[in-house]
Amino acid sequence: MPLRSTGAARLRPSRMLVLLVLAAVVAAGCGVLGGTSFDPTGPCVADGRAPGAYPELEALVPSTLDGRPPDRLDSGRNCSAANLGTLAEHDIGEVRFAGGLWELGAESGSTLAVFTADGLTAEWLGEFYEDGARSGRKTSDIEVSHPEIDGRTAFRLDLVNNGSLQTIVTMDSPIADTVQVVLVSSAARDVSDPSGHDAVVDQAIAAWTG
Repeated sequence: MPLRSTGAARLRPSRMLVLLVLAAVVAAGCGVLGGTSFDPTGPCVADGRAPGAYPELEALVPSTLDGRPPDRLDSGRNCSAANLGTLAEHDIGEVRFAGGLWELGAESGSTLAVFTADGLTAEWLGEFYEDGARSGRKTSDIEVSHPEIDGRTAFRLDLVNNGSLQTIVTMDSPIADTVQVVLVSSAARDVSDPSGHDAVVDQAIAAWTG
């Protein structure tokens, strides 16, 4: 792809794209949103994340990438309209997630994440990220494709965000209502050309497909 050039304190799409290298899949910080403490049990009354919030989801995240464990691993859930974004249009009222972040440079990184919600599909989650990319003020060269990966039709989003190449890939998991995600952000100072970025993306996808 041409400069196919294309990744968290909130799960809001634009924030996720900007802050991929800062934290794994994120929602609101692990404590407070609107004065309400995040509690992973019971009804969802606040968006949030914390290490160990949903250990069963964290266990689904690949334990290693490029031979090493993630630099950060946590999980959480979102139920606010602001952070559900386009998922709310599909009648999804709560999404849970877990993600691991592998830092690859001062401003580069790969995140492997898993999302789950009743009826959730890779296409819907891909649309969620695309909406965030298209509404971003510093995003350009946005390209959407649907490659076949490991016998599954995936949703792939490639773009340039504030000078960094970024790619997001969503794939339906063998587990019902669960989507596997790859997010890769490559800053120009860390990756000199698109082929280097693509190699990192391929490696991240392989962590899911084995």
